[in-house]
Amino acid sequence: MRKNIYKNLYNDQKNSGDLARSPRIKIMAKMINRFNPEKKNILDIGCHDGTFLSLVENRRNNFFGLDANSWAIEQSRKKGIDARQYFFDDESSLPYDDNFFDIIVAGEIIEHIFDTDFFLEEVRRVLKPQGKLLISTPNLASLGRRLFLFFGVSPLVELSPNEPGSVGHIRYFTFKTLKDLLKKHGFKTLLFQSDCVNFSKNGLTKSAHFAKLFPKFGASLIFLTENKK
Repeated sequence: MRKNIYKNLYNDQKNSGDLARSPRIKIMAKMINRFNPEKKNILDIGCHDGTFLSLVENRRNNFFGLDANSWAIEQSRKKGIDARQYFFDDESSLPYDDNFFDIIVAGEIIEHIFDTDFFLEEVRRVLKPQGKLLISTPNLASLGRRLFLFFGVSPLVELSPNEPGSVGHIRYFTFKTLKDLLKKHGFKTLLFQSDCVNFSKNGLTKSAHFAKLFPKFGASLIFLTENKK
């Protein structure tokens, strides 16, 4: 992919929203903090302004970030993150050595990637054996999207990354398709959760409790996996 269509997305703090208050971000941070990692190399792919890594409670770790946007890199570095600008073009390797990271986070990234096989192989290359990959993506089979389809309404999917207001989603996953893809690339699922179930198009009416009971209906698919190599 030669066109860096994502370079100017989320190019300021206002567009990013308050990530620290996001239910998905809170759940993913809790998953990391449950391990209480210490003296580990942790990479956030699509780190944006460094908010997620700032939520890792144990600060005795080495924090790294990748993002396409120069503003995001600047903000992350202010938070003490070793951040680099990087564009996925389906052929350039991640700028790290083999078996370097203990934990890799890829929150809402894989839906932007054309060659998901190459992406996951690169993640696995730089991840240590038994290292953890924490990954999330929007759920195509969320309750809201199922209801939209039932009534013949477009289920909030983008037709093109070049649309006005597009956030660059080019593919969507269900629980099974993402789990199968991760398994194909040597990642064992340790934990699966979702953030919330939306009951309105604008997302203002939602339930985190319902997502705990029925995570496959949730807005986001959140997988904690282990590198089996």
